[in-house]
Amino acid sequence: MKAFKWYLNILIPLILSGIFGACDPITNGGDQVDCNAAFDQQAMFQNIADHLIIPAYTDLQKKVTNLVEEADAFTAKPSVTQLEALRNAFETAYISWQVASPYEFGPAEEVFLRNSVNNFPLDITATQTLIDAEKYEFDQPDAFNKGFPALDYLLYGIAEDNEAIITKFADNGIGKRHRQFLLALVTDMQQRVAHTFNGWQNGYRETFINNTGKGAGTSLSLIINQLNQNYELIKREKIGVPSGAMTLGFTYPDRVEAPYSGLSKILAITALETSQKLYLGMDHNGKVNGLGLDDYLEAVEAQKEGEALNQLIQNQFETVLNTLNTLPNSLAETARNETEQLIEVYKETARQVLFLKTDMPAVLCVSITYIDNPSDSD
Repeated sequence: MKAFKWYLNILIPLILSGIFGACDPITNGGDQVDCNAAFDQQAMFQNIADHLIIPAYTDLQKKVTNLVEEADAFTAKPSVTQLEALRNAFETAYISWQVASPYEFGPAEEVFLRNSVNNFPLDITATQTLIDAEKYEFDQPDAFNKGFPALDYLLYGIAEDNEAIITKFADNGIGKRHRQFLLALVTDMQQRVAHTFNGWQNGYRETFINNTGKGAGTSLSLIINQLNQNYELIKREKIGVPSGAMTLGFTYPDRVEAPYSGLSKILAITALETSQKLYLGMDHNGKVNGLGLDDYLEAVEAQKEGEALNQLIQNQFETVLNTLNTLPNSLAETARNETEQLIEVYKETARQVLFLKTDMPAVLCVSITYIDNPSDSD
């Protein structure tokens, strides 16, 4: 069934491109939309490629390379000092990943980058099975035994304290298996990130910039679909499931992102800020506001119930971030003790989905082609 789902992910966009690829006028809430409205797509794509995507992958490659180097040092001589250095490399790389996560197309899609480095929550049993069997293979996109979540467990959750964690990597049979698994894990991540970075540097940038139009597979469609898919992962996995908002009120604090290191809040904030920057065409450092989807909506004079759609989206991004920032640092503890606060973040995040996934694609004449999670009702 999972393999069939991946097949559908490829097949359905191709079918939809034939159905929705034409640029005839459509309606949005009864108002006719001009699908041929003038806008310089190439200029927007160039801004997004040069000031968001390539810098994101450049930084991620640097951080993952450092992660590999620290993993080498730690496995060569496990110690508290080396463990802390490896943890620091892990944390900075994990945060860097959030900035690259929305761009799961082109070279990233070829190596299933998002699913390979950040499928969570971790399946501890499956992970331990790989370690015990000395099988270090990470080629199943739907598996939950690899990437940053596995590192989160190995570096923080595999034992009760630092000394016990180091013992797990000591020079014996079990320690050797853990060391080999750790190195294989970070090497796999490095190779996939390098493939993606090199692809953008060696031809895909030009392909992306010149891929104009509005049908499935065009750069506009890729951006809008991946912005939405990544945003829904934030809403669902980072917030919705732990809070109980999507699970009939049953909370799952242990299913937050990075439950062992406690990085869940900073990762969620970074992911949301990245979505906001992509929408605005804001550069990697957040200093220059170039052409983005906000400008596109302004160019087509997009409205929703008499208000500018662009302004509604911008306001909602700020509302979501402000609400999330009021939470304690641990989303797991918030799910346990302040559930209503986390549910409020979920509600605000879900409100944005209507703007991003329904209203914006409609006025820009782009179809949503990715397959929703069956449990996702918003």
